[in-house]
Formats: sequence, structure tokens, C-alpha cells
Amino acid sequence: MKFKQSFGLIFVTFGLSTLSHSIEVQPGDFEILPANKSLALLYYTHTQGDQLHQNNEKVSSHAKLRTDIGLARFIHAIHPIENLSFEPQMILPFGQMKASGDIATLGKASGFGDVTIGMPIKYALSPANTVSVAPFVSIPSGSYQQNKALNLGENRWNAALQTAWLHHFDQQFTLENIFDATIYSDNNRYSNQPLTLKQDPKYEYQLYLRYNPSPITAFGIGGGWIGGGETKLDDIAQKDKTNTTYAKITASHFFTPHFQTNLTIGRDFKVEQGVKQDMDVTLRLGYLF
Repeated sequence: MKFKQSFGLIFVTFGLSTLSHSIEVQPGDFEILPANKSLALLYYTHTQGDQLHQNNEKVSSHAKLRTDIGLARFIHAIHPIENLSFEPQMILPFGQMKASGDIATLGKASGFGDVTIGMPIKYALSPANTVSVAPFVSIPSGSYQQNKALNLGENRWNAALQTAWLHHFDQQFTLENIFDATIYSDNNRYSNQPLTLKQDPKYEYQLYLRYNPSPITAFGIGGGWIGGGETKLDDIAQKDKTNTTYAKITASHFFTPHFQTNLTIGRDFKVEQGVKQDMDVTLRLGYLF
């Protein structure tokens, strides 16, 4: 059976792709925060799927993967000059992943993920246009066990660079373009064998149209693409390059001047490697102070 023959490669794919949307982006995230204000965020994301794909072919319809991941995020805004904002932040992921069905032998994982620190820099070119550059670094501090297929920590450093361009057509409609690239250090303790894992850069592009019927309420629709990221084990290419497209809809509302909720619902449209997510739901709570 083809699924059994390719199990070793699937083992690698799962260890790296279950948290493929590594830096959470919601419509409106690249708007400039008020000067000297802080934003505390708490995310809960649930994903599930059962179709396993390899090399653009479905190899199982009973490969169930469920993730329940939380993120605690803190952001502070500093405006050194007019229209320019530095927004240092820290992100701590935590939660659990569980495999069942045809991939039950992959087991489950729980604990903390790798801490990420970042420094988005946002500049308002004009009332209609905002551009941003946001470097992030993930520190290998999360839960990692060498003999497990699923881990929340990666036992390696990651560096990502996000860029964004927001165009405000008017006070109600905004088009958001976000692109990021991630590079990885080597994992010299991959699996229970003395293997070194290397990974090529991974890329992601997201496009959203946001509608604000009022200053405190927003709706968004859009999606994205994730590509690249082929892995190597002891310099042997695993031919597992990512090619995923997905769609999302979002709604957010400030119930008070300080407290905001955001709900995002999405799903994968096309997956060439890994489990296709039939459901991707994120609830985010934010407090501005």
C-alpha cells in the first residue's frame, strides 16, 4: 500500500507542517497602534482534517489530525516620529496535537511551543497607504522530544520577515497584502536516530479585503498561499515541498474602547503535502491599554 511505503517521509512532513501558519495575521493587524499603548492578545485555534496528501496525491482519507493551539501575545507601540511606529512584541504558543486513524502511530504532543520575539516597523506613507516590515525570531525553547513524531517545539532557530502594504480605499474598505519568508537553522537531534534535519526557506502570501461598517466593527475575507520549505535528512532531499492554498473569513468588534474579540474561520483548498485542514477556527481576545 502506497501509504505504508511512504510513512517515513510522512513522519517528516508532520513534524514540520502542523503549525504552518507560524506567525498569526488577522485583517487589521498591520494598522498602526496608538502611541505608547500596549495590546495583550490571547488566541485559541482549533484545526482538524483527515485527508493526507503527498506529492499532490491523496494517500489516505482516514489520517486524522487535530490541533488545539493557544497563543499569548504582548505588543507595545512606540512612535519616535509622526507616522512611524515601532511595535516590539513577544509570542508564546501552547496547546496540543493529536493524530489518529491511519496515522495514530504518530501519537500526540502537548506543552509549549517556541517563544517568538518580533519588531514590526509600520509607516504611514499617506492617509491611504501604510507599509510595514516585521522581523521575527523563534527561539528553540519549546517542548521537544527527539523520539516523538509530533512536537510543539522545533529544536532549531527560525527567522521570519513579514512585509505588508495596506491600501485604504476610503474609511470603510481596505486591501491588505502580506508576504513573509522564513529561514531555519538545522535540527541536529531529529528523530531517535542520529539524523540532521535541514529545511529550505518557506514563503507565505496573504491577501484580505477588510470592510469597516463602523470604527469598532470589521469584517474580512481573503486567503493565502504557502510554498517552499523542502526538507533534507542528512543532505538527502525528501521531496516534500509545500504548496497550500487556503481561504478565511473574519469578524471583529470592540465591545468596549479597550476590549476586542475576533473570530476567524477558514479551510484549505489545496494541499500537496500533509493533512488538508477541513476546519480552521481562531478566536482572539484583545485588550488595549
